[in-house]
Amino acid sequence: MDQQLAIETNAAPKPFNLLDEAFWEEILEKGTKIHLNSGQYLFHEGEKKTIIYFVISGRLRALKNTGKGQMILGDIGIGEPVGEFALFTGEPRMASVIAIRKSIVLKITQEEYLNLVTKKPELATTMTSFVINRQRRNTFERRKSSPPKTVALVKMDQSLDLNTWIPGMMEYSEKEGSSVHVHLENKNSSDQGEEFFSSLEAKPGTQILICGRENMTWTQQCLLYADLVIVATHFDSDPRLRPIERELNLYSFGILNKKTYLLLLHEGRAETAINTRKWYEGRSFHMHIHLRRNHKGDSKRFCRIITNKATGIVLGGGGAKGYAHLGALKAMSERGLEVDFIGGASAGAIYGMTINYMQFKPEKMQEIIKDSVARKLTSNDLSLPVISMMSGKKIKKFLKETFLDTRIEDLWINSFCVTTNYNTAKLETHRKGPIWKTILASISVPGIFPPVVLNKNLHIDGSVMDTLPIEPMYDYPVENIIAISLSNLQEAEIDFEETPSSWKLLWDKVTRRNKYQIPGFYSIVENSLNLNSMNKQGNISDQASHYWPMDLNQYNFLDDSKWEEIQEQGYIQASKYLDAIPEEDRFWEK
Repeated sequence: MDQQLAIETNAAPKPFNLLDEAFWEEILEKGTKIHLNSGQYLFHEGEKKTIIYFVISGRLRALKNTGKGQMILGDIGIGEPVGEFALFTGEPRMASVIAIRKSIVLKITQEEYLNLVTKKPELATTMTSFVINRQRRNTFERRKSSPPKTVALVKMDQSLDLNTWIPGMMEYSEKEGSSVHVHLENKNSSDQGEEFFSSLEAKPGTQILICGRENMTWTQQCLLYADLVIVATHFDSDPRLRPIERELNLYSFGILNKKTYLLLLHEGRAETAINTRKWYEGRSFHMHIHLRRNHKGDSKRFCRIITNKATGIVLGGGGAKGYAHLGALKAMSERGLEVDFIGGASAGAIYGMTINYMQFKPEKMQEIIKDSVARKLTSNDLSLPVISMMSGKKIKKFLKETFLDTRIEDLWINSFCVTTNYNTAKLETHRKGPIWKTILASISVPGIFPPVVLNKNLHIDGSVMDTLPIEPMYDYPVENIIAISLSNLQEAEIDFEETPSSWKLLWDKVTRRNKYQIPGFYSIVENSLNLNSMNKQGNISDQASHYWPMDLNQYNFLDDSKWEEIQEQGYIQASKYLDAIPEEDRFWEK
């Protein structure tokens, strides 16, 4: 085996841990090594070949032809098999696979595979188990992507000194075992050969390559070998597009483009990020990340994000039951579980955005809650019932006073909320825009509150389409998603033949006969909102790594008077869920 190939093959973890080192070496010798350049196809959708491949180095991407173009299904990293179904079934390839950077794959024909099985029968069992387990993966497990091996960190300005931010990354990496290694360009500028980049495959963990305009040859090679591109700049610098961004064409999109993040660097004393949207002009990137100097929380979050080990929290809708989210987040915080992304619908949007805005400080949250309860935001707000029963003016005023001009993209932790676009009849995810207005739209229950105008369209409560929006969280590099549902609908038969009139219900209540056990107006509205999204989601527990349905049926949709009790219930129930997780699965403790 030549030296370069030895470096690359040593980098590849053995597929299936049950294979011993000697047998893996034999597989490497029996198979054929195929070198792929960026943009070269390994195979095309519809081909009939009984061949399996293993990724030894580099990164591949699976593509599906939709009739309107190529859809990206996901990336395939080092050590992963490719095309195993065709090996067993002989059916045509279900997708095309292309190299998105220089890669080496090991080709094993069906004949070679059978010969290997003859020598080591347990290989067949191992392969079969792998295929079955892959098929059994739930929705969330199928959507998880391989972490990047190499990251090109491109300095937007030559004067930017990243050395003051790097120690925070390295400190977290060493303590938490994230295995993030930084390679400064001044140390590597004289060693830009292919051998150096190939050797990175053999190093454990994620390799960050610092590059910039000082040495464009080095920078271009970093981009060629990178799985992820991060463009770094100081937040307070000039937001105009730089020459290096144009020259490297960093923000173009296509089937070969790597994910691009924008890293916005702040001084450690920064309290808030103001006007983040200035960095969106002229740029198209997958996500921005705020990173404060010497801020341990930010450094840890950055490392988790770039290694695809982030944790996302999705909070469901449910009116006043949303106070339970605060208790649940308190239970997580007490156990050291840190949040990297947070999103929600309706009540989940309110409490997710607010606790993020308050930087997860419980005392500030309590102040806001007490203020909102004292104002009785859902009382004495009746309107002429032309488009809604309530005017929504009190809630609007409260949200404006609380969030001022802060936008979603200004929050330290990336967040989103969902609304239902009334004009297009589609669910919309908001990761940018004024916090107060997007929250107001997300909680605008049809018939109770008026629609909100966003981008020249009417928007109503996000729960109409999806009361627990897990799907948008897949856009982030998460390893764990915790979804908290407040919509725990229960079956209950009634003992009357016809729905009683309002007068009969009033008399039944006055006389305390309790003959008619029927939900009230707001409960019917709440449950009606949930029926569509619950039906659409099917088995929702498969969509997240941890699904927590809260039992809060005893509380009313708009009753704020029991907020402390609801919050405590959220804390108690979330604590039970957390404590029931087996010790080996408590990812936040690892």
